[in-house]
Amino acid sequence: MIQWQTYANPEPSNGRAFGPKDGRERHPRDEEITAYKIYMVRPPNDGLTEPLLLSEVLAARERDEKGHPTQFVEEVAPAGEERPYPVCKMIDKKAAREAEEAKRKANNKTKWQTKQLLVSWTVSDNDLGHRMARLKEWLGKGWRVEVVFGSKRKSGWGKRRVVSSEEADKVLEKIRNAVGEVEGAQERQMEGTVGEEAMMSFDGKAKK
Repeated sequence: MIQWQTYANPEPSNGRAFGPKDGRERHPRDEEITAYKIYMVRPPNDGLTEPLLLSEVLAARERDEKGHPTQFVEEVAPAGEERPYPVCKMIDKKAAREAEEAKRKANNKTKWQTKQLLVSWTVSDNDLGHRMARLKEWLGKGWRVEVVFGSKRKSGWGKRRVVSSEEADKVLEKIRNAVGEVEGAQERQMEGTVGEEAMMSFDGKAKK
C-alpha cells in the first residue's frame, strides 16, 4: 500500500476551489498535473517516494460515502535536472478549507485591529469625553489604539499655541483614567514629547 503524508496547508490558490481570491496562480492539482509519474513526500517529511504513476496515486485518494475524493494531489516542486518528475503532496480538502478560513479571519482581524485617535493638547473637556468614549469602545473590542497628539495653531498665525505642563498632564490623566476603566487594557508606550508631537499606544484585552 502506498504511504505518504497528508497535508492541510496547500499552496496559494487562484480561487477555483478554495484559497485566496486575489488572482494568484496555484500549483497544478490532480488531473492538472501533466507528468505521468510523480514523487510523493513521505510521512513525516522525511524524503520522497520512488517515482509513482500519477493514475495510481489519484486512485488511492480517500473518498467519502458518495465516492467523491476527500483529498487532492498538489504539485509542490516541478521536475528538474536532479528529479525527472515533479514532487507532490496529498492534501486533505476539509482541513485545507478550515486552515484557509482561519487564515482569512486572522488577516481580517489584523487589518482592522489598529485604530487611531487625534487629540489636541488643548482639547475641550467635551471633545475629549467623546474621544475617550470611542477609545474605550475600541479597547473593549480588543483592538490597539494609537492616540496621536498635537496642539492647535493660533488663528491667523503659523505658530502653535504654547501648552502648559498642567494642561498636558490633565489630558494624559484623563486618557489613562479612561483606559483604566477597560478591563485588561494596557498602555504599551509613549513616543515624542509631552505638550508637543507625541503618540501613546494602548492594547485592549484580546478576545478569545
